[in-house]
Amino acid sequence: MQRFTIPFMKDNPFKNWSRDDGRLLSTSFAHDHYSSVSVAEAYDHAVETADLEATSRGTYVLPLFEPDVPEPTHEYVFYDHETQEVKYYDTEKRRINWLSPDEVATIRLGQRLRWWHPDQRQQLETLDDDQVPPETVVPVTTLSDRETSEFFDEMRELVKEERRADKKKNQERYDELGLETALRRELMAGPLIPIGTARYEDGQAYKFQLSAEEDADNETEPNLRDDAGVFTDNQYIAAVRGHKSQTSTEMEAVYVGDTEVWLRPVNTTISTNSSRHNALTDDEATVWLHDLLNPLPYDRRIDAIREVKNSRQKQQLLSGDRNVTFESNKYAVPEPAITLNDSQKKALVWAKAANDCLCIHGPPGTGKTRTLTAYIRDLVARDNRVLVTAHSNQAVDNLLVGDSTVDEPEKATLHAMAQDDDTDLSIARSGNNSENQVVRSYYQGVSPGEADIVAATTSGAANFSSDNFDVGIIDEATQASRAATAIAFSVSEKLILAGDHKQLPPFAASDDKLGDEQRLSLFETLMNRYGDDIAVMLQTQYRMNETIASFPNRAFYDEKLKTADQNQDWTVDGLSPLMGIHIKGSEQKRAASHSYYNPDEAEAAAKQVKLLTNSDLSPSDIGVIAAYRGQVKEIKQQLRQLDIPRAHQVSVDTVDAFQGSEREAIIVSLVRSNSRGASGFLTMPDEGPRRLNVALTRSRKRLVIIGDWDTLSEYAAHRDHDESCSELYAELEGFIREIDKMLDVEAQSAQ
Repeated sequence: MQRFTIPFMKDNPFKNWSRDDGRLLSTSFAHDHYSSVSVAEAYDHAVETADLEATSRGTYVLPLFEPDVPEPTHEYVFYDHETQEVKYYDTEKRRINWLSPDEVATIRLGQRLRWWHPDQRQQLETLDDDQVPPETVVPVTTLSDRETSEFFDEMRELVKEERRADKKKNQERYDELGLETALRRELMAGPLIPIGTARYEDGQAYKFQLSAEEDADNETEPNLRDDAGVFTDNQYIAAVRGHKSQTSTEMEAVYVGDTEVWLRPVNTTISTNSSRHNALTDDEATVWLHDLLNPLPYDRRIDAIREVKNSRQKQQLLSGDRNVTFESNKYAVPEPAITLNDSQKKALVWAKAANDCLCIHGPPGTGKTRTLTAYIRDLVARDNRVLVTAHSNQAVDNLLVGDSTVDEPEKATLHAMAQDDDTDLSIARSGNNSENQVVRSYYQGVSPGEADIVAATTSGAANFSSDNFDVGIIDEATQASRAATAIAFSVSEKLILAGDHKQLPPFAASDDKLGDEQRLSLFETLMNRYGDDIAVMLQTQYRMNETIASFPNRAFYDEKLKTADQNQDWTVDGLSPLMGIHIKGSEQKRAASHSYYNPDEAEAAAKQVKLLTNSDLSPSDIGVIAAYRGQVKEIKQQLRQLDIPRAHQVSVDTVDAFQGSEREAIIVSLVRSNSRGASGFLTMPDEGPRRLNVALTRSRKRLVIIGDWDTLSEYAAHRDHDESCSELYAELEGFIREIDKMLDVEAQSAQ
């Protein structure tokens, strides 16, 4: 198989191109008419300077460029050097056709062949060298065969551990509440009336009928799936009510009809003589179901891990056993459908050039979603089938419609493009779990097989077959586990991951895996395998006042972030955009939750909220981030004690809950205050910096950070220096004092 070398092209667009990779041009030029070009000269340059592939009949295989830019395609024509004619398949005449240079000169084919002449390319705008990705990225770490096998085994084991943790959590919730409390809180499905037993596979199943007594006023019949959320293969705690043995049993739903369900015990059998059997067959009793486990998402992840492992190309990518390549072209200057800044355009260039994968590193407020939207539009224009996915339904819908309403599309969204009469763009939203009214009105129910863009959660992507999509795009990829991302990877030939690996990693249901290397996202795994050259960073942030962005930029983003002109000087009623409060509080621990709280910091936080509302900021535009869940309750209590209108609209929650969101103003309470320098997970070397980064980058116009800086910046006696990031807090304190914005409440009021 001969490959092309093109000496006159410094950046050879047809490097490693062969006829086996392409297809003969198949089209019709019946109605074409363009300004005449000298294709004969282009032919001569091609033959003289390019090592063209010759056929047995003495003709040459001549690859084609795009018509508007010298960007290579997979299409080609046959060229006869003696007659200077080219051969293609004419779809209108339904036969092979030969064209002379004069005929080619004024049709679209001429536009695609002219780029073989170097003079044509010299007139074009070109990309700067730093905008073009490297042709090859060599892995910095490579797993051995044994390590690769262990890598996939550990991925599977983590899924199984997450499954066990999920089941344990649901069991503990039911055990804590009990049947009657769970019923009052509407956490139970039922009532179910026993109607007998049946043989099912190698065991016995119990048959139940959904009672309609509690829905007597409802004109429609109740439905187990839609109304009660009972599904085949799910596991439930079946609790009996109205029997002398009011017991509970782990059961699996093996059949679910509209009003009838069959349940069989999980990992056990029940004797017909047992009181538990009698309770489940007593037609005077009722049975209620509490969720225990939905195995489907875990099964999907296990299947996807196997699919990826069995694909040699994909397995080698994850193990670092091959290079990552880009087909870059300096003439491919992007013309995006929406306005992009320079780093966003660079990301678009790199994404288009990537053959295997790309990580788009999007720090807070840098327009990651906007960049993906432009790339998706470009893919569809090139007849690619695209999967758009994220770990949650909300993230998927945000990428599709942003802040659109049913009547008004938000500009520069995929939804706005799809509603444009001049744009041919079809979208299907897979699954029925979207709560976004725009998505439900326009895209839910559209057949995925007929759409250019299919949007689904990472779990929902399991409904598609292997390599069903040309490109899979994962938004918020750093918040999705490797196993979840493997689902999208298994159904896509090429993968584009967008996220920020400097913020919190994927959630892990099992705490004992916290900090484990297996908890990393696929985004970060690829970064570790191939280094920074596999990623492109968005560098202009549009979220924060420049002062608020300064420390995160220095500490987490190597000072690469620039602040857009429009938000450089944002403030709330002239208040300082950044303020620190140093307070020696009284750290305490709640007995029930074992979580810390600090009443003094809570009071200071509440006063800061009042100051903001007095400055005419709406309570819904204010967020209070508590480092510990125990502090959330304390801050809410302090807010109720102050005369703050609509105080309930103030968002008070943990760092994890605030990731991905933003507010006009944010108050952060770091909680820990003691003489031992003990600050728990806040200063863990891996988790601490990520958690702090999230807290510092949620605010647009005003950020207040409250803490005992002496505690936070000291190394605890039980930790070595490499086991703590206390130095990071010391640097933050130093920065705040450097700009003279630190208040000491021992010396003056926190207001």
